[in-house]
Amino acid sequence: MNSEIEALVSMLEETAELLRESGFAGWSEWFLIDAKRIRSLDFFGIEHLLTAFGGMGSFNDVVLHSRNEDGSPGHALHAENEKLDSLRTRIYNLANKMAHEERS
Repeated sequence: MNSEIEALVSMLEETAELLRESGFAGWSEWFLIDAKRIRSLDFFGIEHLLTAFGGMGSFNDVVLHSRNEDGSPGHALHAENEKLDSLRTRIYNLANKMAHEERS
């Protein structure tokens, strides 16, 4: 497997774990499915992944919060959101680069 694919899959799996731990099971599953597709060299994984970015309700809108005793969101988690923002940017940039290369 090429190093860019390995890097992207690794970041997707790390992001999925962070999201799962933070109560975003739907987004976690989205990234695990795309990681599996990308690992098996299915280009649809890249295309599907890129649809997660942009627009209302997209992955760009996800902010991680602590949970109150009643399960409602509490305060934003600064360190976790910085990590998520870094992963989000790196994932998008690499997936976008790979998509442009594939289409060229």
